[in-house]
Amino acid sequence: MASPNVSFEIQVMADKHWVVAQFADDEEKAKAFADNLLQKGNHSAVRVVRDFKRLDGLHTETVIQEKTTTVKQSVDLSLSPISDAPLCSELADFYGPAARLTMGRLVRKYLDEVSVTPTEMLHSAAEMKRFADKGSLLFSAIDRVSSLQAAASGQETKARRDFLSQSWDELAARGRKFASRKAKPPKSVADILAEVEKGGDDHPYLCLSMMSLALLECRSWLGKLDLLLKWMAEAASTPLLPMIDGIVADIVVSAQFIQDLLGFQSNLGAALTSLCNLAEGKAEPAKFCPESFAPLNQQFARGNLGQAREVLLGRVVRELGGGNPLSRNEPKQEFEVFCKVLHRVVGRQGVLGGGAMAEACLHRVTRIHAHLGTVTASQAIELTLSALSDHALGMQYLLALADSPLGRGMGESLTDLVIGKIRAADHINKWVPVRQSPPDRMVALAALNRAILASDVFPEPTRAELGRHVDEVLARYLVDEEVIEKIDKADDPLAMRAIRLIKFCGSGVLIEGRSMNLAKSRVIEHLRQPQFEEKFLASVPEPGKAEQHLREFHRLLIQTGFR
Repeated sequence: MASPNVSFEIQVMADKHWVVAQFADDEEKAKAFADNLLQKGNHSAVRVVRDFKRLDGLHTETVIQEKTTTVKQSVDLSLSPISDAPLCSELADFYGPAARLTMGRLVRKYLDEVSVTPTEMLHSAAEMKRFADKGSLLFSAIDRVSSLQAAASGQETKARRDFLSQSWDELAARGRKFASRKAKPPKSVADILAEVEKGGDDHPYLCLSMMSLALLECRSWLGKLDLLLKWMAEAASTPLLPMIDGIVADIVVSAQFIQDLLGFQSNLGAALTSLCNLAEGKAEPAKFCPESFAPLNQQFARGNLGQAREVLLGRVVRELGGGNPLSRNEPKQEFEVFCKVLHRVVGRQGVLGGGAMAEACLHRVTRIHAHLGTVTASQAIELTLSALSDHALGMQYLLALADSPLGRGMGESLTDLVIGKIRAADHINKWVPVRQSPPDRMVALAALNRAILASDVFPEPTRAELGRHVDEVLARYLVDEEVIEKIDKADDPLAMRAIRLIKFCGSGVLIEGRSMNLAKSRVIEHLRQPQFEEKFLASVPEPGKAEQHLREFHRLLIQTGFR
């Protein structure tokens, strides 16, 4: 059992100084984490320091492990390739998620080298000057972004370049104004809010400037994340929560950070699956992942990291649609690994990441089957559908693909394909395998019906017709398999039958239409029988709970839309 008086610091050599990268309360975990950092080749030396708090309150530090290695070649601070840049028209746009994401990708190498997020840079005059002093890096970045913005908007490149240069100067002046306050780095959310209460500047800008003061004292991504998670726990009911989310989103842009965060992954496919799990708050920590992984996953599960979620899924889209092998060490398993990723992103409720993810899957299939020669879009679609485990998942995939730029470019050829495949499946066995449980089979059809009715790739009459078709398939299943009769067993007490039926109506496995009406009509039969409530109360085995069950039944009636 770890002693409360003993802790361990994992330190790395940076600029000829030892810098704390992580804390741990277990010696073996600390050594393993240090070894993992050293293996990545980003640090010339790492060490583990044991900190012991004595009875007199003083601390004794002992180096228990120190290792060195050869650092990677000289750092490349060149710009990274980007294909688009959002159009900023006023100063506030530069602080927005889209602009920060573009900055995070364009000058990724520089930001990783100095361990600074775009938010920190934009709220620190010193960091802006530091970046501007890096040779022609600032000029090159402005030139690249202005060219992309001009091409997209039709404006003159020079006009965009001048606007970006002027905006940079205004951002730096704003940072110098904040620096003149000489505020101290906050230790807690309370410190941040206390400084904001003094006024003197825009509220969000001042909050983020205060946060940046503290974050800039920590020069490691994991260290910054630990501080942000601490603030999230303190800021549950404050306006700071979405701001913290934005900074976490800045951090997860870094591939270097993602590699450290995920720990050991057998291949790229496994890493992409882990990112999907993390984005939905369903991830399990892997070997060598940091202690902050679990609390970060909890914040995703609570829905507190919407911006960060979009960034993670964006990375999955780029990697899945890119050229890096999903199974580099075992090329023969490339398609098998892809199928696992495919079934992770395509689910009963739709495609995680929407049309962009569906399009990325199609690009990956095209590359995997390149040995067949030129793979057309229609061939790639059929190959993707054949890789999915059932027809319902295939239609969810096609609906998402039809809503992507590629799908919309295919026009009626794709929408006609979707319509034909939906109409051709006239029995539940053609939609979902018999081996799946009845609730799962019904959920698949109900979810698909909702996706069809919500899709704007079809005109309204077509959506309604396709939705009715799926509803008829489900209604036929209810009748053929006597699903409602099995729920409403004649030998069971009336109260039990009525409550089971009404819960079935509100379970989400039925479609508003014929299938729902079949279940509701059975409920109405019960309600219309003479002296229903007296019979209901009499059928409850525990007399003392009869009224409680009746109240619950009436509550469920209202919830499911009965009048």
